[in-house]
Amino acid sequence: MYQVTTSHLGPDGRRTNAASEALDRGDIRAAELTALLDAFVEIDPADNELYDPHVIVTGLGAKLIIRTSRGRLQVYDVRNHAAPAVEMTVAGILQRLDRVETTSPFAQAEELPAPTAPHRGIAFAMLALGLILNGYILYSVFYVESVNKKVEVKLLTDADEIKAKEATLAGSYATGAKTGDRVIEIDASGQVRFYEIGAKGPINDSKDTYRIGRHDGLLCVTTADSGVIDLVGDTLVYYKDVYQRRRPSP
Repeated sequence: MYQVTTSHLGPDGRRTNAASEALDRGDIRAAELTALLDAFVEIDPADNELYDPHVIVTGLGAKLIIRTSRGRLQVYDVRNHAAPAVEMTVAGILQRLDRVETTSPFAQAEELPAPTAPHRGIAFAMLALGLILNGYILYSVFYVESVNKKVEVKLLTDADEIKAKEATLAGSYATGAKTGDRVIEIDASGQVRFYEIGAKGPINDSKDTYRIGRHDGLLCVTTADSGVIDLVGDTLVYYKDVYQRRRPSP
């Protein structure tokens, strides 16, 4: 079973629905997901460009955003925001959703032969520690480069579409509700606010201006000084952190 949410997509998957910002389709089987994606590639190209319909699917091994272009499926990995879109078939998407990648430290250890002498075990441990440290340094370097890499944003130009997107985006988003969690507030007049939840109120408070555009098929907010914020479904992704929309208190 796969948990599926669609955005700006009609019930049959072949037509856009401007009023359906996000529709939770619940858990569906592989055959149903296959039928939905087969229909999705037949969507009208003009409506596809205007409304940016997409499908968000969560499986055992991955959470994917799926868009379509020229009758093909373009797939983004939600858990690897820096990775570009990959063109995939429906069968390939199902395999990716089902593939569980283990990071257990015991998996590799079970494949290694038992050491024949204590000093060999110590040498192996020191070698492994050195490899881990070198890997962490390389990861840190490439992580910073990927976060700081400037993306090419194509700004929206249609006034009605801009106004509609600003109204849709307006709201408060947060990484959580505890002290230390971060908040992004977007209003419908081109202003965005960033702050951190402190024990006695907001801290590290700053404001910026924004414009709406797209990059790599993603709707985004590009700010004057604070970088690019991506819209993924009903959440924001900012420097690889996910901000959930905060619901008003009842």
